[in-house]
Amino acid sequence: MYSSTVSTVVDYSLQADRPLAVRYARCGLLGVPHPKGVPLTAPSSGSPRPLDGLIGVSLADRFRIDRLIGTGGMAVVYEATDLALGRTVAVKLFRLDTADDAGPERQTSEVAVLAGLNHFALVTLFDAGTAIVDGTARTFIVMELVDGTDLRTRIAAGLPPRSEVATIGADLAEALHYVHERGIIHRDIKPANVLLAPSGFPGRAAHAKLADFGIARLVDATRLTATGSFLGTAGYLSPEQALGTTIGAPSDVYSLGLVLLECLTGERAYPGTAIESAMARLQRDPEIPPAFGPDWAAVLGGMTHREPGERLSPADAAVRLRLLAQSEAAAEAVAGAADAP
Repeated sequence: MYSSTVSTVVDYSLQADRPLAVRYARCGLLGVPHPKGVPLTAPSSGSPRPLDGLIGVSLADRFRIDRLIGTGGMAVVYEATDLALGRTVAVKLFRLDTADDAGPERQTSEVAVLAGLNHFALVTLFDAGTAIVDGTARTFIVMELVDGTDLRTRIAAGLPPRSEVATIGADLAEALHYVHERGIIHRDIKPANVLLAPSGFPGRAAHAKLADFGIARLVDATRLTATGSFLGTAGYLSPEQALGTTIGAPSDVYSLGLVLLECLTGERAYPGTAIESAMARLQRDPEIPPAFGPDWAAVLGGMTHREPGERLSPADAAVRLRLLAQSEAAAEAVAGAADAP
């Protein structure tokens, strides 16, 4: 009964988990979408253009590609210059044609919806449009460019303090509440999509920002639905995503719960191949070590319940995580004082 669903997971999510750069762009939305861009000249040899072959080219006669930042399963990210405003931005150019007969009109509508997003824990997307690259229509989005790292890199460098994990979780849960109230589902919450921007504030290393919000709205309705695929990463799918059923706000809550659990343990709750990972969450709940205490068990267990209707709402999760952040910070301060010479 799982064969078709699992094949979909393998086909899409194995690509979606590829690394994306050492410099990251925050994405949300301000601005007006451009119409279809001026066609870009293909190489005279007829061979596919290399990833850095667009350097110097201007998309939509406005965004000049300056430098390759990195690549992901869905897109290539470049540093670019907004020639109209004279600012440095990031441009994410999707690898595949995401347009349909109503592409530009649909994207204009989607961008208009996303333009209203304004939250401290969301990244900022400036613009979106399409361009013809080597004869193929390619969707691109224009994002604010910031120096920083992502949560995946942070975890690999060493586990964050529990107070920091709870603060990150509370901020992101508030962001989910904000966007869910506006009918938007992220669909691909994972450590690589959580950016950590330097805070510049004493006692706080970074502010968590959820990236790639809105990309699902820009690409999912055409390409992914048409091919029977969906947006998501195997290690962080909700059970309903793994089954290929309709998803809603609880799906994002589940994925965030898995991300926070990984922050605490340093390990994915459902490791293995895409097939193994997808099937495991249908058969068991994630293991929450008893050493984390009953409060962590309650909030993480509430976020990762297999039944969507039984999960915590983003608002409830945010409140509980904020209280956890305070109690963990106090405990860490006591421990630090005891260890002081």
